[in-house]
Amino acid sequence: MSKKRIQSKYISVAPGVELHYLEKGEGKPLVFIPGLTFAGEIFMGQIEYFSKDYRVIAIDPRGQGYSAKTVDGNDYLTHGKDVAALIDALDLTDVVLIGWSTGNLDTWSYVQQFGKDKLRGVVSIDMSPLPLSPDPKWWTEGTIEELSGAATQVLSSSEGTRAFFSEYAAGVMVQHEMEPAELEYLLDISGRTPYWICKALFCDAIFSNFLETAKDIGANMPSLMFIAEHWQDIAKPFVEEQLPGYDTFVMGGHLMFYEYPEKWNNVLESFLNKL
Repeated sequence: MSKKRIQSKYISVAPGVELHYLEKGEGKPLVFIPGLTFAGEIFMGQIEYFSKDYRVIAIDPRGQGYSAKTVDGNDYLTHGKDVAALIDALDLTDVVLIGWSTGNLDTWSYVQQFGKDKLRGVVSIDMSPLPLSPDPKWWTEGTIEELSGAATQVLSSSEGTRAFFSEYAAGVMVQHEMEPAELEYLLDISGRTPYWICKALFCDAIFSNFLETAKDIGANMPSLMFIAEHWQDIAKPFVEEQLPGYDTFVMGGHLMFYEYPEKWNNVLESFLNKL
């Protein structure tokens, strides 16, 4: 019997550590992984749309959403292990992993540590596998000065972290001018992650390097990269040169799947139909 509503569930991925996830539908699994501080709830437009044909799972990574808040494990190698534990516990095969922003680091970490045997495709949403580089031609998350300033001066308090995501949401994530209620909705999701976990994950993300893993994925399985319009001039040539196996699609802002769900869903559906 098909699942008629979105189910809210928890699963143990390590001793004393439960991940929260949303699930709807039956069939081959699509696993959505959100970015820094966000929760699977941000994919609501995708859960509803794709659950007619797929088993859709949207997770809250460790430290985010309603998942466990732990003192240790706030890094992307651990996040990759958590993804593996979830896939094993739910007995998933033929998985398409779909990561947004730092959620891609969860995906690449999983593949680096556990391989591709249980996957049939990877979809990346707007994230470089090498977030920090002194080369101005490379797709990065910012200059060293900008990133070090955010890590050491901004993300060291709840107030600073909320201000950071408020500015980022309005300036980078969406292209329309948000009403206060919509901004509060996004900040409330983000605010479920304590600032000290956010800071740890931010620093780990910036120093991550999954370039070789991302290259391996592009060379050996169907792969799609969505790129936001505001940095397509750097990101698209970077992906075409460094990750030649990936299909690319440019649209919207960093949160394009949330802002333009119909268009985004159609692009992803076309990709899935070719698998």
